[in-house]
Amino acid sequence: MRTDAVSILIWIAYAAFAGAVFYFLWLQLEKMKSPSKTPRQATAKARAPQTYRGRTGLESDVLKAGTGAGAKGRDILTVHYTARLPTGEQVDSSRERGTPLTFKLGTGAVIDGWDEALKGAQVGEVRKITVPPALAYGKKGTKKVPPNATIIFEVELLKIEAP
Repeated sequence: MRTDAVSILIWIAYAAFAGAVFYFLWLQLEKMKSPSKTPRQATAKARAPQTYRGRTGLESDVLKAGTGAGAKGRDILTVHYTARLPTGEQVDSSRERGTPLTFKLGTGAVIDGWDEALKGAQVGEVRKITVPPALAYGKKGTKKVPPNATIIFEVELLKIEAP
């Protein structure tokens, strides 16, 4: 009688082990079919700020995510923006004028810093773009921007049109 009980327990243990091995192999097969991020990786990615740092000192931080396809070279963009000096002094704003700015990306229609920093931006996205003098107005400056000034823009992409 005791031998029968031991045999049954051995068979139960064997079946449980075989089931665990089968489940493990099935999980591995599913991972190979559709590689995806683990929940921990997906959460870490979602929390990571979207930041761009160029070799030239250009910085672009996404403050608010947008939707749809990203802007690419020669697209026509419509934006609202506010420009400030590092001191906080506002030097320009399309919002205050009530007229958004429309331009063709990547053609030199705007300062080089914008052409670089707005690639990939999506409609509805708001970016803080810190533009060094070499990619802004350089040694000349403008009426409101002193020579060799870094400019900090907050840019909201309103519309993307194909060329």
